[in-house]
Amino acid sequence: MDMEKRLYHLYLAELACAMPQSVRNLLNEYGSAERIWTLTEAEIDRIFYLKETQKAEMKLAKTRGLPKRQLEEMEKKEIGAVCIEEEDYPERLRQLTDAPYMLFYKGRLPAEEIRMVAVIGARRCSDYGRRAADYFGRELAKAGVPVISGLAVGIDGLSQSACVEEGGVSYGVLGSGVDIVYPAGNRQLYQTIQGKGGVLSEYLPGTPAAAWHFPQRNRIISGLADLVLVVEAREKSGTLITVEYALQQGKEVFAVPGRVGDNLSLGCNRLIRDGAGIATCAEDLVFALQDLGNRAGGEEKRRRDAEKRIRQQHREKTAQPAPEGLIQAGEGWQGERRTTIRKRLLTSPASAEELYALAAAEGESVQELLTELLVMEIEGLIICKGGRYELK
Repeated sequence: MDMEKRLYHLYLAELACAMPQSVRNLLNEYGSAERIWTLTEAEIDRIFYLKETQKAEMKLAKTRGLPKRQLEEMEKKEIGAVCIEEEDYPERLRQLTDAPYMLFYKGRLPAEEIRMVAVIGARRCSDYGRRAADYFGRELAKAGVPVISGLAVGIDGLSQSACVEEGGVSYGVLGSGVDIVYPAGNRQLYQTIQGKGGVLSEYLPGTPAAAWHFPQRNRIISGLADLVLVVEAREKSGTLITVEYALQQGKEVFAVPGRVGDNLSLGCNRLIRDGAGIATCAEDLVFALQDLGNRAGGEEKRRRDAEKRIRQQHREKTAQPAPEGLIQAGEGWQGERRTTIRKRLLTSPASAEELYALAAAEGESVQELLTELLVMEIEGLIICKGGRYELK
């Protein structure tokens, strides 16, 4: 990528740190960082969804000019970056409604085709938790499964250390810039992981760690993982924030069972009671990942079948009858139901359940509506990000 485009991306990344939702709205409206940079003060003033403070920040950023010094520092420190406008941006994150605009990294980005496990848990862990974190980190490495976590003291760092010591791949998501080692005690792990995988952050290089950054970065940990394992957690624990993100993102959650009444196991035992998978050995996780792969393969077959059906209907002069309640594929926004869906998505993204309640015909199953939504995706009318549909 040429330097000028990267400068536009860095300019927008700076704004995204202060007003992430507004930057997503700006991108939806104007399409690129370069176009947003060219907005005049008068145009900025007319953007109704921006607060006055945000408009002022955009104008101030323009007066500072494009962040050339920031880019030079990144090159010196060998810091890579990828923004959501680029093809190399991780697809796992692109699907999230709150996807970070830009990811900074040292080392490399996770490979799209390899399934990963997030191993998370208490910072102040017990001897049982330490042994469990070490065991799962090593066994996942032996199975060729990368471990992703937050490089924190306790379960996070222990599982990642065990993984790389066993020759595995690990990724750390930071609550600071990727050039800031936090906690300082994990400096050796921070350096080792860069050679075995990478360290990632949505925060600009040079950004110090801050308390509110850590809950925010947890959505990236769960977003990049295919499965989340909780090794040890209190009943009210910051670890459970990552679990909440994972559940919202449709990820499977497993927990290591602990002793009844043990404070550090209350969170895990509650998760199991509420339906989380029980992780008694690494094979439990490996089998679950294999099952995810099989299901993904089934979804891909369903998509291919739908594409084949659309191509066939386009070839035929007379399209075959669609299932009851569905219009024919390839008819764009024609039809009352599709018009209803379009009007709804013009306001904001919506889940399949919300669209079913709004647009389903009487007696129609959810599966029938999902089939049409899939067809509409293939036709290029809508896209699905993090389980929510929006106009393309």
